[in-house]
Amino acid sequence: MDLAKAGERKIIETIRKIVRKKPAIVADFDDDAAIVELDSGRYAVTTDMGIADTHFLTEDPLKIGKKIVTSNATDLLAKGAVPEYMLISLGLPADQKLEFVKMMYESMDRELLKYGARIIGGDTNKSESFVCSVTMIGRVLKPLLRRGARDGNLVILTGQVGNAAAGYMALKKGLVAEKDFIRAQLEPEIDHELCKRIIPAANAGIDISDGLAYELGEISRLSGKRITIRWERLPIHPGLEDFCAKNKLDLMEMVLHSGEDYQIVYTTSDPTNGIIIGEVEKGTGLYLSKDGEEQELEPRGYEHFR
Repeated sequence: MDLAKAGERKIIETIRKIVRKKPAIVADFDDDAAIVELDSGRYAVTTDMGIADTHFLTEDPLKIGKKIVTSNATDLLAKGAVPEYMLISLGLPADQKLEFVKMMYESMDRELLKYGARIIGGDTNKSESFVCSVTMIGRVLKPLLRRGARDGNLVILTGQVGNAAAGYMALKKGLVAEKDFIRAQLEPEIDHELCKRIIPAANAGIDISDGLAYELGEISRLSGKRITIRWERLPIHPGLEDFCAKNKLDLMEMVLHSGEDYQIVYTTSDPTNGIIIGEVEKGTGLYLSKDGEEQELEPRGYEHFR
């Protein structure tokens, strides 16, 4: 089977069956980050690769640096961890300007400062195009696994959904779009202070970069719970419906399945923080309530290789 047919998730499933697991590992392949138990406490570790034209639709080193940090920080925050250290390895074309590297590292350092985190190492190599591989380590405040959702939990989202997909379409197709959409694609931000307020009462978490429906489907599948999301409660930018209508794009596809929004969805018993978009119940499957009707929602989103 070639990789285009297998897809990213089949590749991960294959790898998972091979690697050995130690008792000290609290979470691994099923989650956004591995959580390990050490003598000094619990730490979450995530790794992520970024490639020009796939993950970065800009050559601006300041925007690239910001997206690198946010895309990794959300993986840790989704697991109930706060970023502390980052290592980054770069593949760079030989004709890349040194100023590009300098500005990108300055941007990453500024973003990491928001978390009280810092870069502690990495590697550089020559490559045909820009590639980066990041490892980020964070201190766990409370371990939040995808399998942790409980009956009666609320489903909480940290910010608007669909903006980054609109920004992607605008940049790829030359469409006129709100600045908020372009910014969400090129310079995503996460409200980490909000995340830290949500984490103590949360039971499960996942970042929605591969699509809201897919990510909630993972929590539903691994927790063995039914999750229902309410369309009217989803935080959708007031200009998104108009953007989709003008450009003949499917609003529900953009909001539910397209991904690239570096926001986090948590399940929690606490209604005081974040945006409530649904609930967790006994049963199985992912459902969407819209216009007074409920329908089963396909847990589909972005997948590499396909």
